[in-house]
Amino acid sequence: MIFSCPHCFEPLRPANCGWDCENQHSFDIAKEGYVNLFVPTKGQSKIAGDSADMIQARRTIHEAGLYEPLAATLCDVISEHIRKPTSVLDIGCGEGYYSRYFQERIPTHGYYGIDISKAAIKTASKQNSTIQYAVASAFRMPVESGSVGLATRIFAPSDDAELLRVLSNEGQYLEVGPAPRHLWELREALYDAPTPHAPHRVALDGFDLVQHGQCHYPFDLRNDQLQQLIAATPFAHKGHREKRNSLLERNQLTVTMAFEWRLFKKQP
Repeated sequence: MIFSCPHCFEPLRPANCGWDCENQHSFDIAKEGYVNLFVPTKGQSKIAGDSADMIQARRTIHEAGLYEPLAATLCDVISEHIRKPTSVLDIGCGEGYYSRYFQERIPTHGYYGIDISKAAIKTASKQNSTIQYAVASAFRMPVESGSVGLATRIFAPSDDAELLRVLSNEGQYLEVGPAPRHLWELREALYDAPTPHAPHRVALDGFDLVQHGQCHYPFDLRNDQLQQLIAATPFAHKGHREKRNSLLERNQLTVTMAFEWRLFKKQP
């Protein structure tokens, strides 16, 4: 168990049908197996993050194999650099695709996932009961300090200070984002003057850069997959409406999948 109480940050422990801390804050385990540790700040809604429709769209494109070459690349990076069993925290885990993929291929580690979207965590827990998932904020993580050997952040926001806090001494952090021409064909179809993604950082305070790289490959989308991909991304609400409607009528489209990854190690 790496999770802590979101109210007092004392360690959580199993109790009856849930978890509690020594200050008697208690949290029920949902029937799907997850625990809700999200405590909204003043004025913040209790319902946050991606919607159930967006989560379902992402699950569909994951099942179609759209991101599998990326997942395989990241799995190789983890296998090369994380040799001893440790706790792996998937920050902004969504519906759990990557944590499930990693666990299936590297089962020696203990896997955990957090996401602010209850719909995402509910879906993730339904798919895998051996990974401990929790609804939680990545900016105020209910995770014990120094309890995580590897943190992964794949297309999700987080807080660098929180990363430093939760990682163990010389713990590692795998950060993944889009390369400049990721999904370029969608950008060309939706915008009059598309711009590439900005370069990602290769320096992070409190960390040493261990390794970085890119992963590129084409993917042929059928119309149904194209529609799900757009629904699962910000493209669902961006770009020209007329151009988007025209794009959604395409029978087939080959898109460029392009990613950058960086592996950092916490400085001692």
